[in-house]
Parts: sequence; structure tokens; C-alpha cells
Amino acid sequence: MNGLDNIGVYSQRAEEFGLALRGGFHPVDEDSVPPLVAGQSPRTLLLFGNVGSSIWSVFSESTEFKDAEPDPLNRWSERIGHALAEEWGGAAFFPFGGPPYQPFLKWAKKAECLESSMLGMLMHPTYGLWHAYRFAIGLPQEVILDITADQPSHACNSCDEKPCLGGCPVNAFDGSRYDVERCYRYLKSTPGAACHRHGCQARIACPEGSGYVYQTDHAAFHMEKFLLSQSERFETDSSVIK
Repeated sequence: MNGLDNIGVYSQRAEEFGLALRGGFHPVDEDSVPPLVAGQSPRTLLLFGNVGSSIWSVFSESTEFKDAEPDPLNRWSERIGHALAEEWGGAAFFPFGGPPYQPFLKWAKKAECLESSMLGMLMHPTYGLWHAYRFAIGLPQEVILDITADQPSHACNSCDEKPCLGGCPVNAFDGSRYDVERCYRYLKSTPGAACHRHGCQARIACPEGSGYVYQTDHAAFHMEKFLLSQSERFETDSSVIK
């Protein structure tokens, strides 16, 4: 097996790109994991992504980041994901590029101890809201996984004050719904807002995982891409945001 049944092989290789191995599982039919290139059912699915700004130093020096073409982070993720999948004899799957979309939220909850937060994003017991998934890789071999029986309590259940809901300057979150247009309109009309400089203020208000809050330039990158994507959705003239 050349060590490919050892979870450490995948974790160490991913770290070279600033990526973290975000858990994995041995798929069954109801997990809806696609077959590998040769039509073989994957025996292991591993998820990869960033924790905090772990990918930023690598991604921000990449060709995709610097070439001024659309969707740099997705293109970077595709390049790295496909390269690692080929190296390991598997297939890469991504949370973008649909419809149809792969069920990443379902996979993430099976791979790690995660629950939906008051903001809708998945809450991690260590990283709080400061993490993301970039791709998953299905493998033909069964990898020995580190499975823990401990299920930490969901942080939102023991949080009485819910500072996240009060952190948004326009109350775009109510605990069950995210008013995307209200958020977008505020950001568009208030270019000097803290949300632009530091990222979503509701997300920052959550005390969980505070050591993993995105770096300023990383947060600003995501906010810029959010504005571009929503201008295409809410404006008749998509040149409104540059």
C-alpha cells in the first residue's frame, strides 16, 4: 500500500499547501459519494480545507491569485485537489461548480463533530466558525481513520447571549435566516464599514475559535468576492461593483 492506508500520509501532504485534513469516513450508499474515475466505489472519503488563514500564505502567492481571472480560490482548489487525487489514485470532489452540488454539509458532519450555528455556518468545537472545506478526495483504499467517541457539546446550546446575532450592523441574521440582500446593500453603500476591513462582524462576535479569526487580507479577499457575486444577483448592471 506504500503507506496509503496511513492517515498521516494525507495530512502531512496537505499541510504543504496550508490545507488541513478535515476528517473522513468510509462511505456507504446513503452518503452519495460519486464513483471514482474507473467506476469503482471509493472505500474512503477524506475532506480537506483551511482552519483559520492556514491556506493564505500559499494561495496568495499562487498563479490563480495573481492572474486577475475570476474565481481564483476555486481554481486553486481544483488544481491542488485534482493533483493530490491523481497522486493518490483517487478522485476529487468540490463544494462548488454545480448544480448539481455535492452534499458537503452532510459529509462534513459525518467526518467531524459539527453542528449548524445561529448564523447557518457549521460550528467546529475548536475552530468555531473560522474554517472551510475546499475539496474531498475519494480513495480506492481503506484508510485507517482516527475515530474519537467523544462528542463535544454544541457551543450554541450553551450560549445565552448570542452575540453573533447582535454583531451584524443591519441585523441580517435572526437565528434561522440570513438576509443576503440586506447584507449586500449595506456593504455596497458603506465601503468604509468594519465588515469590509475585517470581515463579517456577526462572525467575529462569536467567541468560539477566536484564535483562528481570518487575517485581515484574507477576510477582505472573501468580502470582495462576496460583493462581486451578489452584484450579479441583485443588480441589473453587474459592472456596479469592481
